[in-house]
Amino acid sequence: MTENTDGSPRIADAAVPVVKKRRSISIVWIVPLVALLIGAWLVYKAVTEKGPTINITFETAEGLEAGKTKVKYKDVEVGTVQTIMLDNELEHVKLTVAMEKGADVYLTENTRFWVVRARVAAGQVTGLGTLFSGAYIGIQPSREGKPSRHFKGLEKPPVVSGDVQGRRFNLVASKLGSLNPGSPIYFRQIEVGQVTDFKLDPNGQKVEVQIFVEAPYHRYVRQRTRFWVASGLDINLTANGLRVDTESVVSLLIGGLAFSTFPNEEPGPEAAEDTRFKLYDTYEAARDDRYTIKRDLIVEIQDSVRGLSIGAPVEFRGLQIGEVIDIDLDADFENLNFIVPVRIRLEPERLKVASPAGEDDQLERWQRLVDKGFRAQLETGNLLTGQLYVKLDIFEDAPPTKISFYKGLPVIPSVPSASQEIMQGVTRFVKKLDQLPLEQIGQDLQHTMAGMDRLVNGPDLRNAIQSLRQILSELETTTTSLNAETVPRINTALAEMETVLKDLDGWISADAPLQGDLRQTLEELAAAARAVSDLADLLERHPEALIRGKGGEGK
Repeated sequence: MTENTDGSPRIADAAVPVVKKRRSISIVWIVPLVALLIGAWLVYKAVTEKGPTINITFETAEGLEAGKTKVKYKDVEVGTVQTIMLDNELEHVKLTVAMEKGADVYLTENTRFWVVRARVAAGQVTGLGTLFSGAYIGIQPSREGKPSRHFKGLEKPPVVSGDVQGRRFNLVASKLGSLNPGSPIYFRQIEVGQVTDFKLDPNGQKVEVQIFVEAPYHRYVRQRTRFWVASGLDINLTANGLRVDTESVVSLLIGGLAFSTFPNEEPGPEAAEDTRFKLYDTYEAARDDRYTIKRDLIVEIQDSVRGLSIGAPVEFRGLQIGEVIDIDLDADFENLNFIVPVRIRLEPERLKVASPAGEDDQLERWQRLVDKGFRAQLETGNLLTGQLYVKLDIFEDAPPTKISFYKGLPVIPSVPSASQEIMQGVTRFVKKLDQLPLEQIGQDLQHTMAGMDRLVNGPDLRNAIQSLRQILSELETTTTSLNAETVPRINTALAEMETVLKDLDGWISADAPLQGDLRQTLEELAAAARAVSDLADLLERHPEALIRGKGGEGK
């Protein structure tokens, strides 16, 4: 060891290492490289197998949970809710849903989503399974339409699922009544469909009802098919008794519709999808719509119209041919005349009015009817309610008249009702009774009663009664004497007469001697009569024989 100049020991020069580069890869890098490849493969697989992400907007997120709530179709999970948040306006709930791979083909603008919860509506109980498993989102996929990733969820589940075959139709009604989504539709009392939705038309005058009729029953909906409301009970009191009609207990509770194509009408071809039909309030209204020709007339009523209402029937010979559509009051204060113009709407197709050849004017036909005594009259349709109806009939004793016009409509003359005629008769009787000299009659009757009182209580009547009693007493005495003396004598005389009759019967019997003597005498009288006849004949031929004798007749 050597020393340095400063006296410290000096270390020998160290050897310089030589670094050589090796070109082979270290085994240490194999593990992270494999991990990187595996990670890349997993990322690629996750990306390629990941389904689309969509957004669904609902009014509320009741029962929904991020990461737990599933999207199901036919109880098969096809997606999961990832996030739930409010939109910028804080009015709706926005859900981000990760769908399964392959969902792209049925995520179109016609696809619908809704929340499945336990519901009781339209007589049906649905979603009871969610009471235990929790709510989930239902989907009705559709391959028709443009692809979409943003959807507005339905607040109510659709009544008819997309895989049910059938046709949808639209009905137009004046009011909704008791119909609701899910209300049944009947054909010949068989449930064949449901009401799916309803809305007001743009002007707010009508209600549009969307319905769905399942296959194969949809082929019974034809161009001339009519729909009517079948809710509640249809009660009619007819001559055969009380008639109650209803489609089913379900329609009685939640409402319903029915349809039919009436006989004797051409049904037409099958109705296409979304065909519009009129919805009638009752079966009778649907049935009577086959009469398309309407004619408005005026009936001037001078009686009280209490009990007559709009919609009351107009009948001819017991058959309804129209209805009352308006009731007005026309007052003539100058003449103090009040008339009630009742506007009626007739269906002339019901009333077959025969007319001569060449007579095409309807007014002339009505005038011919009026000339024959065609008149209107109010009648009581129901004694319990007092409801009236307009009766049209031929009254042969009606005075002749001409058809007039009221606001451009022909006026059918009227006759008083039966009750009004009775009241008029009673009024006439009271007037005649009022014209009688009742005071004078009362005075005369009073004098007559006074005279009768004097006669009854006077001495003459008492004397007459006393004399009558005396006569009756004498008559009783005479009768007693007659019974005691005269009756035995009469009995004796009758016994003697009976003896004489017996003797007489013996004389005139066939074997009695008197009969033989009488017969001989009659024979002798006959011989004598013949001799006299011969003598008379001889004298007639030979009158000289009376002088010469019988011997001289030959000379």
